[in-house]
Amino acid sequence: MEISTRRILILLSIIAAMGLVTLYSASYIMTYRYPYPPPNYYLVHQVVSLIIGAILMIILSVFDYKKHESYTGVYYILVIVALIAVFFSSGIVGSHRWISIGSYSVQSSEFAKIFILIYLASYVSRKNGDISTFKAGIFDPLVRLLPVYLLVFLEPDLGTTILLLILTLIVLYIAGAKLLHVLSIVGLGLLAFFGAYAAGLLHSYQAERLTSFFTYLVTGSSNYQANMAMSAINSGGVFGSGPGGAVYKFFLPVQFSDFIFAVFGEEFGLIGIILILLLYYMLIREIVHIALKVDDIFAKVYVTGFAFLIGIQILFNAGVSLGILPVTGVTLPFFSYGGSSIIALLAGLGVVINIAYTNRD
Repeated sequence: MEISTRRILILLSIIAAMGLVTLYSASYIMTYRYPYPPPNYYLVHQVVSLIIGAILMIILSVFDYKKHESYTGVYYILVIVALIAVFFSSGIVGSHRWISIGSYSVQSSEFAKIFILIYLASYVSRKNGDISTFKAGIFDPLVRLLPVYLLVFLEPDLGTTILLLILTLIVLYIAGAKLLHVLSIVGLGLLAFFGAYAAGLLHSYQAERLTSFFTYLVTGSSNYQANMAMSAINSGGVFGSGPGGAVYKFFLPVQFSDFIFAVFGEEFGLIGIILILLLYYMLIREIVHIALKVDDIFAKVYVTGFAFLIGIQILFNAGVSLGILPVTGVTLPFFSYGGSSIIALLAGLGVVINIAYTNRD
């Protein structure tokens, strides 16, 4: 497994380097928009986040992963407090998702993703893997994690809420919950979601995103954001316009985060898209390889869940630019702008590395 961890770090470095190049290209144009940040503003913040995340990854890679199980209660309290704290910070465009610290900000929900993986791994481990009943496999963990889902939803952050629920159900299913039980919750969730949509309980921008997406599915007519994203990717052709050569980034909103996949597609073309997806596939494969090699229940569930977390985020972010999903605001792992995402994922990867070395052959 030492080979797997080395490969993971190499792949991670390549992905992050490609991300920094694309991020600078996508973000330097913000210097022309009020309040006129410096051209390298987002790049510098991303590098700082990578450094902080790398330090946490190193620390957690030598911290005995088995101790996380005994600290689950403490982590739960810390996450709840962090998620509540965002409501006392200044809102940004009507949302309370960040805790401001000087010119930087912390998005609590990003760390909630890693917490949920630790919590579920600990829960399944305490059950000794026996979660085949509806109560043990679905009801109990969902009820106990309900405050986390609700607080993220109220920020409001519908995309991350859905991601957390999907991640939870996938991990529980992989860990031993019955498919019928999982599908029953999925069905109830969809009914509740569409009921809230029909009753007008969603925020206006959330409803607009969903309406635009449903319209696209039925008529093939996409909204402005999706049109620009798909046009950017189409404009890139096979080989792309080259680093810094994207034109549609001037018209895409949050082009350095939500739509960075479109900017990358325009600048590096189909070849670049295939390459980055291949790199992600290899990264996930190496993580899954570690999960398959360990016998400890906590370790197996956590590592498997972490692999799925990366995969789901890739699907959510790329799916938005490809027009197959509504805008979610989910980052492209280790690639798009998002300091909290980078730090949380690198910290989570540190636990994976410790598991790999603790259980090495």
